[in-house]
Amino acid sequence: MKTNRIKTIAVMIFTIALSALIAACQVQPYEAPAAEQLKFQNFEGGEGKIAFAAQSSEGTMFDLYFINAGTGKLYQVTENPHSDISPDFSRDGMRMVFSSNRVDTYDIFTINLPSGSPILLFENSTDESEPRFSPDGTQIVYQSDSYGDNDIFVISAAGGESVQLTMEDSQDTQPAWSPDGGKFAFVSDRDGDFEIFTMKADGSAVEQVTNDSYYEAAPVWSPDGTQLAYLSKRGLHFQLFHTGLVGGVEKQLTDFEGTVHSPAWSPDGKYIAYILDSSEGSQINIYEIETGTSYRLTSSFFKYAGLSWSPE
Repeated sequence: MKTNRIKTIAVMIFTIALSALIAACQVQPYEAPAAEQLKFQNFEGGEGKIAFAAQSSEGTMFDLYFINAGTGKLYQVTENPHSDISPDFSRDGMRMVFSSNRVDTYDIFTINLPSGSPILLFENSTDESEPRFSPDGTQIVYQSDSYGDNDIFVISAAGGESVQLTMEDSQDTQPAWSPDGGKFAFVSDRDGDFEIFTMKADGSAVEQVTNDSYYEAAPVWSPDGTQLAYLSKRGLHFQLFHTGLVGGVEKQLTDFEGTVHSPAWSPDGKYIAYILDSSEGSQINIYEIETGTSYRLTSSFFKYAGLSWSPE
C-alpha cells in the first residue's frame, strides 16, 4: 500500500501537544498546557476543521485527530494499537472515512462524529486505502490492490458491492472527487511516469493533466473545481504545485529542504494545508495562495500523515 510521506515562513505559530489518554473513539477537546500556550496564536482567517493522522512518538501507531482551524482546539477521534490513516471528512463534517489495519490488512472504515465508533465498510484480504467521500456523502472512492496493481473503485457509503473504475495494466492511485461529483483526479503510471489524470465518475473520458518526466502525486481540487493542487518531485523532495485545468499555467508553491505531502484545499479556496517532513521534524503548514506565505499550524506530534479540510 502506498503511504503518503523547513524552513517555513513562520508568521504565526500554533503549538499543540498530546496529553493523557483520551477514551478510545470518543472525540474530546484538548487544551495545551499554559506553558505551551505562551507562543500560541490562532491561524488568522481559518475556518472549518482539519483532520489528520499522527504518531504521538517514534514507533507508535497512527491515530486520527482533527483541529479547529479557527479556535486551535485539538480533538482525538481514534485510539487503538493499530494504524488509522488517510482520513476524509464528509462535506457536512459529521462523518469521517479512513483506512485502518485493525483487521489485519488495511480496510475502509467510517465513523460518525463527534462520538461514534468505527464501522467496517467491508473486509478484504488485500489493502484498501485513500478513501474519499463523494460531495453528497453517498459514495466512497478508494484504491485497492485486489487484482495486483492498484486500481480505483467506488462503493456506496452504506456498504455493498464495489465498482471497479480503472482496469489498466498500471498503478492507478490517490483518487480525488471533483466538487461537483462529476469527475475524479488521480495518479497513474500508465504512460511510464506517475502523472495526474482526470476521468468522469463512471471511469470514462480519461484525460492527462501533467505530462513530464517528474513524479506527480496527491491531486486535490480547488473548491470551485477550476484548479488542481498536487505534489511533484523535481529534485530530492516532493514540493507543492498547482495548475488551472483550462489553459492553466503550472506554478510551484513551496521549495523546502524537506518533503511536502498530503495537500488539502481550504473550503474558501484561499489556503492549501500540507505536511512538511524535514530534518527538523514533521509539521502541518498552511499556504496562503494570495501572498505565497506558509504558516505553521502544528508541530507537536512525531509524525503526520494525511489531511482533510472540512467547511463545518
